Amino acid sequence: MQATTDFSYCVHGLLVESGFELPELLAVSQAGPDALLDTRPARLSMASLPDTIPNHAVSKDGYLIGDGQVFISLTNGIRCLVEQGESVIIDPGSDEAMPAARLFAMSAGLGTLLHQRGYIPIHCAAIETPAGCVVFAGNAGDGKSTLAASLSGTGFMLFTDDRLTLHITGQSPYTAVPSVPVLHLFEDGAGLAGLDGSELAVNSYRFGKHVHLVPHRYAAAPRPVAGLYFTDWHDDAGNAPQIAPMGSIDAMIRLRRDISLAHLVELLGQEKQFLPWAAGLCRSVPVFSLMRPKDHARHSESLDLIIRHVRDNFFP
Repeated sequence: MQATTDFSYCVHGLLVESGFELPELLAVSQAGPDALLDTRPARLSMASLPDTIPNHAVSKDGYLIGDGQVFISLTNGIRCLVEQGESVIIDPGSDEAMPAARLFAMSAGLGTLLHQRGYIPIHCAAIETPAGCVVFAGNAGDGKSTLAASLSGTGFMLFTDDRLTLHITGQSPYTAVPSVPVLHLFEDGAGLAGLDGSELAVNSYRFGKHVHLVPHRYAAAPRPVAGLYFTDWHDDAGNAPQIAPMGSIDAMIRLRRDISLAHLVELLGQEKQFLPWAAGLCRSVPVFSLMRPKDHARHSESLDLIIRHVRDNFFP
């Protein structure tokens, strides 16, 4: 299964060197000179993997933590080994699982590698505004991908619908970079975004979602973080959507919950790093609480409020 031709890509600001083609990613030569912020290569390869590794801890999501290694095994037979912040090895288990395995390597695989390198990626959707990147962080099931798709359908360029990496640059200590240019959506979410299925790349490995390849909806260059929204559902679906300012302490508590692959923070020794990083971020940009009714019939009401608020706060 091992490919001999190497491919180079840029995602999360990383230089990704792959032994197999990743059509979801832009080649480094096409990504622009500002997109590459970490030139230490991250190597993706395909090989047979064992059923387990020697480990000293197991995360609540079943990740095995070894010495410099994180091993992930899915019930569909896909396995992934991430080592030393340097490499992601993927074992699809079967030829039929290759598309889903490829996506898993780019999502959880590279997400774990980011943690090993000391980055703390946010579980969020994010869009581009004239002021910079605006982030909508939330837990699984909070409708972030649907929100991202809907905002992109109204003309906003995306940074991510799932995982956002922030880099320290000369211009900003919190610089956001574009993620894998896809949307993970259920069928109703695709309809809200005006996607008809012609953009479909592959069925996702998770939650029964479909993956839509939409590079034309993604930003092309890094931007400083301009603002944060933390999303929640109203307990009563009859309540109106609302946005309110959030204090720094509450925002830090929410940010700790809304880290992508949050179970790795403690297990990989990132808690001390998280506190100053989160405090700086939550004090440097405006932070808001976003409450929405969990009712698809009222989605447009929430979307209208969000667009008005974003334009009032992040447009000249």
